[in-house]
Amino acid sequence: MSTASQATHAADAARAIRHVDDGIGNWLKDLVTGAGSSPSHIIITGILGVVPGVGQVMDARDIILAVITISKTPAAVGGWVELVITLIGCVPAVGDSLKVGFKLMTKGHNFGRVLEAVSPTLRGNVEKYMRKVDWAAMTQECKGLFGKTIAAFIDGLDSWVVKAIGGRKEVQMVIEELQALQKSGSKMIDAAFAELKEMHSKMMGHQLAGSTAAVGATSSRAVKHEVPAAAATAAKKPVAQAQKKEAKVAAKKSQDVKGNSTPANTTKADKKKSGKPKKQKWGTGVPAEHLTDYFVKHKHIAFNKVNNNGKLTEEHSLPHNGLDHLWSNRPNLDKPFVVGETKSSIFDSLTLIAALPADLKEKFDTLRAEEAANPVRKDGPPNIFHSEGRDEHANKSIQVGTSKADEDVVRRGVNKPGVDKHGAPTGLATQMSHKWIARALASEQLTPEGRRARTLVERFINVGDDCPYQRWISLVTGRQLHKHQKSKGSHHEVQLVLHLPDNILED
Repeated sequence: MSTASQATHAADAARAIRHVDDGIGNWLKDLVTGAGSSPSHIIITGILGVVPGVGQVMDARDIILAVITISKTPAAVGGWVELVITLIGCVPAVGDSLKVGFKLMTKGHNFGRVLEAVSPTLRGNVEKYMRKVDWAAMTQECKGLFGKTIAAFIDGLDSWVVKAIGGRKEVQMVIEELQALQKSGSKMIDAAFAELKEMHSKMMGHQLAGSTAAVGATSSRAVKHEVPAAAATAAKKPVAQAQKKEAKVAAKKSQDVKGNSTPANTTKADKKKSGKPKKQKWGTGVPAEHLTDYFVKHKHIAFNKVNNNGKLTEEHSLPHNGLDHLWSNRPNLDKPFVVGETKSSIFDSLTLIAALPADLKEKFDTLRAEEAANPVRKDGPPNIFHSEGRDEHANKSIQVGTSKADEDVVRRGVNKPGVDKHGAPTGLATQMSHKWIARALASEQLTPEGRRARTLVERFINVGDDCPYQRWISLVTGRQLHKHQKSKGSHHEVQLVLHLPDNILED
């Protein structure tokens, strides 16, 4: 490589590393203060060294982005699908072609359209490898690469935190979350491949589009002759699979609806016979949403839930996209509705705490330092988010400021534009922005009062009427969950409720 080329590559690498630090690195900077080498630089170096097929910094950055996505919502298959596709791209020989094919496949294109969208230099290999995917081999490859990636991530954080002045306990909490991802990785990668296989089966069952003759002289003949035959044998299979999946989803929804409302004449024998619905894990976000819904119900008597068909979120409710909470507040004539979002991950909570007034933020920083210095037990994890000291600051409502800096902090704590909480593409604006709320309402299951909210929001967006709602972000930590479990489900608290002013997060 020439000196000029080396200089160019170094500049590209530096820009990529800065992007990681400035983008996804914010969650780490909010966790830790101190000096030392850039954590993302160390992590990228580690991934480049242990994951075959990662030939440049930009590839490593994509892997890190995918890991951050699944760390926020570890139970969401959508994030794992994105990670798996990224890891597939690292598999020698077939990786690049399969990654391109799978990326286009997840956008809903049939095989003909996929081939049309691929560059001529890759088209032959994409067609070859997409027709004969070795699913078992790919699954094992990705599990191995995932293990190496998480190991590089943990080693990078360990190496960095030794050099840092402070924040070691906080970083250890992040490392523990990554270790939990390691344990669930095999199961979730299997689930991601099941999704990919189903999409692949449906895609290969479609006829090619008429314009695919333009894909090239050698490939078009093979495509035209092979796909109709493949479609005849494959078409029945995806239909059966889809019907089976829809039946399972319907059964789960039915179970959730039944669990949300118990008939008055239900007997103990009935309950024993039907069995208790299974509670959702903390990582799904459902237990935290449950705590928020019941906290609001008890504290704000005039409020009524008007999304989710008016049902409060239970611990066994199914995860969903869209609005976590929409409450009516009729006594407030100016703003008769409240839109709520609950955040419960370590990353989101620490990011949003940075938006607090200086005096309260200082109290939380002091509390975190005390917790880190006093573990639950000598050989156990730090006491972060579980100490009784948090109770002094529980259930507080805080008004977020209107400055650009305040808005920037809030933006880092909500989902970015174009993706949902699982990292799947939506085309929507920034989460909790006015435009996001207007679009999200379109797919909500609303009560009649909720439909009135939708009408008022449409007028606010399209006509310029006054904003008809307040926006609340509820922060829930492990301390509140611990108290809820200890009380056997009777105690419902949140850590903080952040009130967003109307003039931030407009889009």
